[in-house]
Amino acid sequence: MKDRIRAVIRDRRSSLPEEVIRRCADLLSESLTDFAEEELKLDLSGITVASYIPVRGEISSIPFCLDVLSRGGKVMMPRVNGSDMQFYYVSNLDNDVEDGPYGLKEPKLTCKTGSASDCDIVIVPAIAYNDEGIRLGQGGGYYDRLWKELGGDDLSRKTVFVGICYDFQMISSIPVDENDMVCDVVFAVPVEEEE
Repeated sequence: MKDRIRAVIRDRRSSLPEEVIRRCADLLSESLTDFAEEELKLDLSGITVASYIPVRGEISSIPFCLDVLSRGGKVMMPRVNGSDMQFYYVSNLDNDVEDGPYGLKEPKLTCKTGSASDCDIVIVPAIAYNDEGIRLGQGGGYYDRLWKELGGDDLSRKTVFVGICYDFQMISSIPVDENDMVCDVVFAVPVEEEE
């Protein structure tokens, strides 16, 4: 069932027109800024965010990350090494990334290493989320392990895990395992423009 959901979602994401991807990224950036400033009471000039570089139609938090960087905040991106995921600080998303495995873009090894435990917000990619914020990922377990490492469902956890997706990635009946992470909040951006 998980593999079927992954195939359907990947196909739908990869067929999205570029203008829809850009519009959704801009809408998401506004929502993330409002959430950080109004709900979390964070100043973007002092925030540290971990995110990812989208591929194959994934929803993009890049406009938000660029805004954080332009205000003086810090941004980290992941680099996969075997079963581990290491975060690196990036200051320029054109110069600080290179092609990695699986068609992913990753930070260069010359970037300074960071720790997700230093982040105020970790922005999490997914295939799908359910209404409770439980995530269906790509299958590698990287973010599930990171979530557990940073405290899992412990209410005193400092880092806020933010799920992002297109509205069609919200699926109420995804198969759930006990190791699946639960995001603190999920932003599901509508693909169709409202009339």
